[in-house]
Amino acid sequence: MNTTTTLTKKRPSFWWVNHKQTFNQEFEGNYIWSPLAKANGVRNEFYDNMVRVRPGDVVFSFAFGMIQAIGICVAPASLSPKPNEFGTVGNAWNDEGWRVSVEFDKLDIPLDPKSHMDVIGPVLPKKYSPIKTDGKGNQGAYLAAIPEPMADVLLGLLKMEPDQYESPSYEAAANHANALQQTEDDLVDGIKNRTDLDETEKEQLIKSRRGQGIYRKNLLSFETKCRVTGLDDNKHLRASHIKPWRASTNFEKLDGNNGFLLSPHVDHLFDRGYLSFTDAGHIMISPDLSVRTLEMWGIDPETKIGPIRAEQLPYLAFHRDSIFRR
Repeated sequence: MNTTTTLTKKRPSFWWVNHKQTFNQEFEGNYIWSPLAKANGVRNEFYDNMVRVRPGDVVFSFAFGMIQAIGICVAPASLSPKPNEFGTVGNAWNDEGWRVSVEFDKLDIPLDPKSHMDVIGPVLPKKYSPIKTDGKGNQGAYLAAIPEPMADVLLGLLKMEPDQYESPSYEAAANHANALQQTEDDLVDGIKNRTDLDETEKEQLIKSRRGQGIYRKNLLSFETKCRVTGLDDNKHLRASHIKPWRASTNFEKLDGNNGFLLSPHVDHLFDRGYLSFTDAGHIMISPDLSVRTLEMWGIDPETKIGPIRAEQLPYLAFHRDSIFRR
């Protein structure tokens, strides 16, 4: 009997970036950039959103009171210094921040939200809205998450089909994996070109990307087996970063507490956010991960992965908040 496989489509997430000060630089460079935190060091939801953007997600670009462009995220966030092209703009911002690659397309006719608040107003986010009820930009809001009803209204006003940005889930996964690889390759090239590091430091950082060298040695001082499968033959295990290498500082890249020993198939799922762990050591399974995959790979969702060191908990919190697919 012949069977037909139906590809399920999954909608991207939608985002709104307020970047009047840096619109020209970011639009021309096909990226968005934010500091890691506020100048006083306090976390900012709109900056934290930078690491939540996934390849394939849609970004509405708002500047000078109008939606000027729509972009598609093509690579996840990576740590990056403040762009030189900003010049004196953002002198109060910290020099280190998040950079997300976004391919922007400028609209032929910019959209003025103020003229459409009768339909936009009812679908604004209840919290962390990018604009006020009068349609003006919300000062202090850089990158905001957009609920699907609001995205549909905006796409309708722009005469775009609501499902224009949907794609088959397998295709999105492949694009995501390619984007991750390209981002990390670019970061390796950046390390090689740095003049503030000697060759030994560069080698240590690059090896840590592959779970080798000092990083692996640091990890093996307290991790002895795969947290999920129980395999204890180190030559078959990966030293997997909890907070991804691309999003880690130089210290975090080499910190053994920023990792677990995992079997390759578990590392694959953990690295791409299909599973994570609670602070108590319970496995969290993403709704995007099929039961069949768990069964075929012999992963028992009821497995307890053992005690987690206090020093690992901040990294694990980052993974749940920014990498795990909810």
